Amino acid sequence: MPNTPNPLTLLLDDIRGEADGFSGQVGLAARRVDAAEAVLFNADDIFPTASVIKLVVLVEYLAQVAAGELRPATPITLQAETMVEGSGVLKDLQPGAQLTLHDLATLSITISDNTASNLLLDTVGGLARINARLRDLGMTRTVMGRPFVFDSPVDNTGSPADFLHLLLALAQGQVVNPAISRAALELMGRQQFMTYIPRYLPYHPFAAEYGLPQPLTIANKVGMLRGVVNDAALITTPGYTYGLVIFTRACTDLRPDPDNEAALLVARLSK
Repeated sequence: MPNTPNPLTLLLDDIRGEADGFSGQVGLAARRVDAAEAVLFNADDIFPTASVIKLVVLVEYLAQVAAGELRPATPITLQAETMVEGSGVLKDLQPGAQLTLHDLATLSITISDNTASNLLLDTVGGLARINARLRDLGMTRTVMGRPFVFDSPVDNTGSPADFLHLLLALAQGQVVNPAISRAALELMGRQQFMTYIPRYLPYHPFAAEYGLPQPLTIANKVGMLRGVVNDAALITTPGYTYGLVIFTRACTDLRPDPDNEAALLVARLSK
């Protein structure tokens, strides 16, 4: 009798086929929370993280709140010199507007606001604290080398495997403590950019408002730069929860568009 093909081998063949037709490079890491076997494709390669690394800034902020070093209600005044281009809305507000640290964390994750992320980064102690947190989390191939600025020649870098490790630890309540893990996932569940990993999944972002059933819950963080589309998602189905991280680089389609070649690749791989 012919050998039955290994499902993992078939899946990797499909991923390889998609990667071969892509103008850039792609890395993928996926695993069910309750399983030992993972799907890994270029998973230890180093990619620009884009805004996905904002998850680690969030974790550091939540850890400092839990330790009593920061208070979520602390007011922060928006200054003209702290406003940066790229994603978000704070760049369009008038200097002098006041927000809380909790507001900054919410904007950083839900709409990937660069100004909010930089203010939060400064508050928690800057790059040194984030890189120390990365080491504490066991994310040994990820480095934060710059704040969040639009179209910088310097990238923050990391691997899909590192961010899968973070997602699975969050799912199991192991990122600092269960309360911090839950708080991070709650904010990730309100993330508004749903055209990458969730694009072809049976997920409705406004199911509750329309009284519709919601077969999935998704907690994710996206990132995009020129030539880069990334997404790191924790997806819960009725039967199991799994983490999926897809990073890309060097895509020749540079359009900031939901139908960008890399965006569509990420969505197809997610299926």
